[in-house]
Amino acid sequence: MLPLLMAVCGAPAQRAVADGAGNHGLALQVAVNTRPGTGATDPGIRVGHPLVKTYHLINRTGADLYDVRVNDPGLPHADIRCPGGGDHLPMLRGLDSATCTAWATARPGTWIADVTAVGSVPSLGTESRAVARSGYAGVGGALSLTETVTTGAGSLGRALTLGRATVFYDVTNTGNRTVYDLRLSDPALQPPAIVCGSGGDVVPSLEPGGSARCVATVERPPGHYLSKGRVKGSDRIKTLGPDGCPKPPPMLKDWAIGHFTVDEPTPPPVPPPLPEPPAPEPRWRRSPRS
Repeated sequence: MLPLLMAVCGAPAQRAVADGAGNHGLALQVAVNTRPGTGATDPGIRVGHPLVKTYHLINRTGADLYDVRVNDPGLPHADIRCPGGGDHLPMLRGLDSATCTAWATARPGTWIADVTAVGSVPSLGTESRAVARSGYAGVGGALSLTETVTTGAGSLGRALTLGRATVFYDVTNTGNRTVYDLRLSDPALQPPAIVCGSGGDVVPSLEPGGSARCVATVERPPGHYLSKGRVKGSDRIKTLGPDGCPKPPPMLKDWAIGHFTVDEPTPPPVPPPLPEPPAPEPRWRRSPRS
């Protein structure tokens, strides 16, 4: 099934063998996830997902080319492998072709550069050089969730005093595409409500680099508690898979944990003792002797 999918989703097949017409030297064709040139910039490849880049080298001359190497500044530190397992072609025979491949992980942003291939003809003391422009765009929203908790005095329950805890859920879009319908939950704490700026537990959309705060308030008896915030959303964009087929948008998620303690209520201060009343005056007093 996979070859069929690649035939349907990939780019049109390129000629595998040079035509040998004239002395045109070395030719280079580059594709990213089967898309030739810069075709992988739209819709792009999801950040963190596999990227396959192929370098199709064609020797259009009758002379053999030696030590053929590919340099791709648009894919730094990539592991380029050619037929035979090395990072270059020891020899590319005249009027023949070969394909080298690099595997990498898509990074955020647009990466377009001129790829260069160089081979030498030692008998003539010359080099044959080819340049092809190629690249891709690493795209996708990404969510980051943090929690902070504050505690304070609560209310008097049926049998004991309840403490109040306020949980702040701060979510940030750290990706480069807008995320939609962000939903907050806390399965551990199970607050009666999580309130975001929209008035409910949903943030309608969050632009790249944007942040939103949601708040929950709970009342609990004294003790130690755990909060486990969860957020999920979608950037609604399809991206290219390694076979060139569109991949549906995944559910973007993140989580955070908060610990807090509700302290025992402080007992009210003991009122000071009442002052003793003054001693009563005697009802009679002996008169002094004259």
